Amino acid sequence: MLFSYLLEHNRYLSIIGIGVVIGLAMLFSRNRNAINGKLVLHALGLQFAIALVTLKTSIGHTVLGAISHYVAQIYQFADEGAVFLFGNLVKEGPWGFIFAFKVLPVIIFFGALMAVLFYWGVVQKCVLAVNWCIQPLLGTTGAETLCAVANSFLGQTEAPLLVRNYLKHMSKSELLVVMVSGMGTISGAILVVFAAMGVPISHLLTASVMAIPATIMMAKILLPEEAKEHATQHAQIEMKSEANNIFDALAAGTSDGLWLALNVGAMLISFVALIGLVDAVCGFGGQKVNQLLVLLGIDMQLPLLSLKSIFGVLFRPFAWLLGFTGSVATDVGQLIGMKVVANEMIAYGAMIEMGLPGRVVEVVTYALCGFSNFSCIGIQVGGIGALVPEKRAWLTELGLYAVFGAALANLLSAMIANILI
Repeated sequence: MLFSYLLEHNRYLSIIGIGVVIGLAMLFSRNRNAINGKLVLHALGLQFAIALVTLKTSIGHTVLGAISHYVAQIYQFADEGAVFLFGNLVKEGPWGFIFAFKVLPVIIFFGALMAVLFYWGVVQKCVLAVNWCIQPLLGTTGAETLCAVANSFLGQTEAPLLVRNYLKHMSKSELLVVMVSGMGTISGAILVVFAAMGVPISHLLTASVMAIPATIMMAKILLPEEAKEHATQHAQIEMKSEANNIFDALAAGTSDGLWLALNVGAMLISFVALIGLVDAVCGFGGQKVNQLLVLLGIDMQLPLLSLKSIFGVLFRPFAWLLGFTGSVATDVGQLIGMKVVANEMIAYGAMIEMGLPGRVVEVVTYALCGFSNFSCIGIQVGGIGALVPEKRAWLTELGLYAVFGAALANLLSAMIANILI
């Protein structure tokens, strides 16, 4: 029974994949002898427990279904504001789906909503509740754990604000947790955007919560904690909105949402254009090489290269460990590579356009659910560096480690999901 279950959808490959992912993290660890085996086992067990509850129990299905319903209602409310401003351009017509009018307004509305909920203390209670469950189990410090949890709600530039007074006292290992958790999760505002694009919301929610122990584990493997006690060990963090009243919170949240929406739109324009440029250069170079081969009388033609084809080859092994074979493995490899080199939004957009089978979409949702891409190094150096300038050198030093650790954390979640879905 178990044997046939593992053979179905090549689930057994993901068991191997979990070992490969943890092995890669240990291979690049700065101090393998200091790795806390208990923390690794507890974090891995917590990931499985979260996945089991949400994917395999009726309670989990009910809770996720309810949350998904209310999230869907949120971007319907955002549509009302967008329709007032943009009219029928928000609705799908002969012109199709217009991202700027359909999706970006959701970010603005959700930024305002989160600011109001933060002012009322709702966000803080959710963050502290999850932190209360996770910190004793993993044995991490209060500040780093709280920031890792908050990243699943607020995002990589907002979450560090909760522990801004403790950032300067953090060890390098703790700071890496802050960075990896920021890149390995997605903010609530962006999660709603992906749901509006057609990414399955229930799996986005599960992936976001699973990423909390996964990112802490990867950070602690790559850069284990060596000191016994820190200034942040028993930190009592006070999370209070800086707004004077609810209208101040609403205005500030709207402004923050607008800034985020503009940045998302600008990044999509530049990255999609850059990918097109690189593909054109690769195609032109391939044509010239093939013309040269003809002139030399060599009866061979090289395939024309593109970023998609390159990603498909480089990341195909990870797609294979997720249980995929053939052309699907190539497609999934392209998506994983696109997420790391460009960003997850472009990768999710490409995933929707590919028309992949439902189960493939569900598993890949976990692999892409994080900000683990190279551009986020600059975002974190700028954002966190502004809060703690004296640690800017550490931030630049740990940037590539953070991208690597976050990408591994997302793949680990995807492999666990493949075993259980």
